[in-house]
Amino acid sequence: MKVPPDATSRLSKAGEQPWRVPFGPAGGLETHDTRNGSVADPVGGLYGACLSPGKPGPALRGVSCRVCCGPLGDLSRVCWSCRRVGRHLRRRLQPVTPISLTTRRTGLHSALKQYKGRTSFISVRQQVRLAALVGSFLERHGDCMAPDGYDVLGVVPSLQARTECHPMAGILRMIPLVEHLVVDPLCEGSARIERNGPVAKAYACRRQLVENRRILLVDDTYTTGAHLHSAAVALEDAGARTVRLLVVGRYLNWAWEPARRLLEWSSLPENRWSSQHCARCQRP
Repeated sequence: MKVPPDATSRLSKAGEQPWRVPFGPAGGLETHDTRNGSVADPVGGLYGACLSPGKPGPALRGVSCRVCCGPLGDLSRVCWSCRRVGRHLRRRLQPVTPISLTTRRTGLHSALKQYKGRTSFISVRQQVRLAALVGSFLERHGDCMAPDGYDVLGVVPSLQARTECHPMAGILRMIPLVEHLVVDPLCEGSARIERNGPVAKAYACRRQLVENRRILLVDDTYTTGAHLHSAAVALEDAGARTVRLLVVGRYLNWAWEPARRLLEWSSLPENRWSSQHCARCQRP
């Protein structure tokens, strides 16, 4: 796994030596700490902070949305938020595969907030940990969420002006398995997304990068899905053959009863998060 080009200097300024994160002998990811030669799992903290989204189906009927794996507030199979987003976009929404559920004051939630921060040592460390988590997930479950494969990886761009590439694109380029597939097909469009108000023209797409291609679109955090699904529509309208959706963390508000019910389900010993299974898993 590649560390960002300026990571060495940034980590050195922080009084640390850089970490290199190769694939381990069992296909997993391990970190060799160059300070003392020890081997540790950089995802260790994130694995412990992950919450299983479960697999939408009979076991979670009335609990989990079949589109976003979020909580249901009624007896429908699709949550209110996904129904609203679909009506706005006038599309049938593509299923979303979350690596984990997340809520406030969890390790994963902190990583997803800090990896884009300006505190150099903290942001680089979180980028390495997230790259290990995403890389391991893609290696094990790429076929589950994209049975027909994918030949382009893109990210949902920030609607705030950036002079550099999106940090999530940098994370994907740290993963040897997919680094050659990462492109930046999307940019800000002519319309603006309001809260839970997606619009088809919120993003513009570079058609030559996606036409007749199989796209895996990645976002860091999913709350209402307005940005992710608006970006997916832009890719579909630009001629993408298929668009699959992956998010690192499906955010839930613990204060809402349906969300708390799903979080409590995922915390039960028999339902705890495992790197061997995903929300779209084809494995038993």
